[in-house]
Amino acid sequence: MTISAKPILAEFIGTFALIFVGAGAAITLGPTQIPAVAFAHGLTIMIFAFAFGEISGCHINPAVTIGLAAAGAFPSRKIPSYLIAQLLGATAAGFSLLAVFGGPVNGLGATTIDLHDITASGAFVLEGIGTFFLVTVVLLTAVRKNAAGLLAPLAIGMTVTVSILFFGDLTGGSLNPARTLGPDIARDGFDGVTVYIVAQLVGAIVAGLLYRFFWAAEPAPAGLDTNPQGKVADHAA
Repeated sequence: MTISAKPILAEFIGTFALIFVGAGAAITLGPTQIPAVAFAHGLTIMIFAFAFGEISGCHINPAVTIGLAAAGAFPSRKIPSYLIAQLLGATAAGFSLLAVFGGPVNGLGATTIDLHDITASGAFVLEGIGTFFLVTVVLLTAVRKNAAGLLAPLAIGMTVTVSILFFGDLTGGSLNPARTLGPDIARDGFDGVTVYIVAQLVGAIVAGLLYRFFWAAEPAPAGLDTNPQGKVADHAA
């Protein structure tokens, strides 16, 4: 079965936008403007989730794709094409920023671990838990029956925002292998990249499995209509 080009292009553009705007804000505003950088990421995610949600699901994050697959909410045959599109979009954004600024200004907005204030293991915990929160919110607001519907992009974007507000000073609040790799590839610097990617994938997979075996199996709340198989009817917009 062939895979449509539309969701692949949507994933490429959405990931490009997230890294271009998010890392771009980190470059122009500098490391002390965490609130503004946090909202640049969260609002970009929200905007493109509204734009591309019905086309590709707007994962724009390899960890989200892997987490949804672990949850049984995304077909495994589509994983490679989504990951390739996301990583190409992130890399294109990284090199676009490099061209715009003429060099790796402010580390090209890369997410790095502040080893003066936190250990690598502490960074692993923060990135893992943050990604767990993100994938859980995606699953419970955008995937689960009777979920938040049109409010899902807001919830998802704000999850990234609050994570950056909390530990953006410590790890950059990446929660996204593409966000980590895009600027790193362009600036040819990969310090701590393994910590980010492993932590993010572990957090995503744990969230996916918890959804698959716990949240998705929850009985219908009282008062909601169910179909003959006992599953909650889909009232989401």
